[in-house]
Amino acid sequence: MASDAPGGRDEAVAGRFVPLYVLVNGRTSPQDSNLDLATQVIALPADRRRLESEYLNVLDRCGNWISVAELGAYLHLPLTVTKVMVGVLAEQGYLGMGAAAQQIVIDLRLLGSVLAGLERL
Repeated sequence: MASDAPGGRDEAVAGRFVPLYVLVNGRTSPQDSNLDLATQVIALPADRRRLESEYLNVLDRCGNWISVAELGAYLHLPLTVTKVMVGVLAEQGYLGMGAAAQQIVIDLRLLGSVLAGLERL
């Protein structure tokens, strides 16, 4: 039996009742040009009651730092759509972006020790 959806997949069978382009308002790229597949994201505490279930799925996967590429793989979404959805959630204050390592306070003494050791080489 032929599928009704483009690409050979029936959206209803895949569990997705809203076409992806509707979720991202027809966007083809995120507004934040720094957002790439390696960008790490994490869910921030916020009121989620007004979000569609697809956006809730994104936030549920972002309990810990995760890259945009990993997120797309876990959710079985095209990477372009994942990037746009992450961008929308970040714009609205639902996601923090960066890297987990950026949240660590830098120990200047340790960096000084490493520099001194490198200079001795």
